[in-house]
Amino acid sequence: MSAPLKLSMKALAIVALISLFGCGSEKQRFPIEGEITLNGQAVKEGSIQFHPLAPSEGFLEGAIIKAGRYKIPAEKGLLAGKYQVLISSPDYKGKKPDPNEAPGAVYQARELIPEIYNTKSTLTVEVLPKGQNNFDFHLK
Repeated sequence: MSAPLKLSMKALAIVALISLFGCGSEKQRFPIEGEITLNGQAVKEGSIQFHPLAPSEGFLEGAIIKAGRYKIPAEKGLLAGKYQVLISSPDYKGKKPDPNEAPGAVYQARELIPEIYNTKSTLTVEVLPKGQNNFDFHLK
């Protein structure tokens, strides 16, 4: 066998192996966790969302807040990068839906978290590939 043909066969074998096993393009996700307080008190319940600042470089992900804590495991975690953070904690003790209204009516909830931390959030974090990605938010 000639040298160029041997090289071509090796190249073909490498391409076949990459195709068979994947080329490792799956990006690594990182676990995220932290604490959330409002005016010094743990947020009893709510949700937190992480929106990638560069949508092509990350995933939108979120978690439930219980007793002031949230956690996203690695398998659902975030890619390294920068994210906008939105935190919500609705108070469902509002006005009950009118039974005469159309189906699907819901409680009128009052948002306990100021809009600067949710609908108009200015919060951002950077998920890093090394170290702990613990993000605590002490809101006022």
